[in-house]
Amino acid sequence: MSFSVYVKRAAVVLVCTLGASTGVLAGTASADVEVACNPYYCNSTDGKNGKINRVDALRGDLILGTTGFFEVFLPDGSKRTGPTNTERNHLFYINKTFNSGLICLRYFERIKPGVFQEQGKAACTSIPID
Repeated sequence: MSFSVYVKRAAVVLVCTLGASTGVLAGTASADVEVACNPYYCNSTDGKNGKINRVDALRGDLILGTTGFFEVFLPDGSKRTGPTNTERNHLFYINKTFNSGLICLRYFERIKPGVFQEQGKAACTSIPID
């Protein structure tokens, strides 16, 4: 599985090549977008300068349909945890300003009741996004 990412000032187009199938997700952003991917998922961070509006976590085919949750780790040491589910993506509304640092996304797959295992390495975007 591979991800191709095209980032533009007012829009982002994320093209995922997943085996024999290709999916395209296109949209517009109210600010700038930075995208970082690993083989399992993508972190699409929306913001301008140091203000981070939101992070969109998008599952790739390797973890699509698995039960698990995303976590976003912010430069101030705080984190946001999404629900444990099978949804393709989850939006995290951040609405905070940082001088610099990384916005890192991690995914934890449910292996059995009460046991979760991280899949892939953290996908991190950097501040400022401009």
